[in-house]
Amino acid sequence: MIVVVTDTSVYVSALVFGGIPRAALTAIMLSPYRLAVSVELQAELADTLGNKFGWAPKRVADAGHRLWADALWCKPAKVRASRDPDDDHVLGCAVSADAQLLVTGDKDLLTLHPYNAIAIVTPSQFLAIHAERAKAARDDRS
Repeated sequence: MIVVVTDTSVYVSALVFGGIPRAALTAIMLSPYRLAVSVELQAELADTLGNKFGWAPKRVADAGHRLWADALWCKPAKVRASRDPDDDHVLGCAVSADAQLLVTGDKDLLTLHPYNAIAIVTPSQFLAIHAERAKAARDDRS
């Protein structure tokens, strides 16, 4: 199982705008991946969707339920690595969950790639990784 953490910007882009972030999030929700999340990420997403995009609390809760029904919940490790301290909880979640991938559009996080053994990639880069793994799996079955 490959553990993946997705930051709030990817969730918001996927849920509100679609496109590549939605495709990446959809792929992350499939095997062989397991999405890891924290209460901090959940709260940040709820705040952004509610306050910035006017989503009703029920709509936010329904979206979160669909996203995180099978998620690995973690308490973020204490990390101080990002140029933006508000991003440290995302890294902390990835560390605590033993994630292999952190998917983000945040330049402050992307500049840290790799962080320990965690690859920090954009949604587009994740989709390329996903496509390579899917091809390798198909080739192995042939």
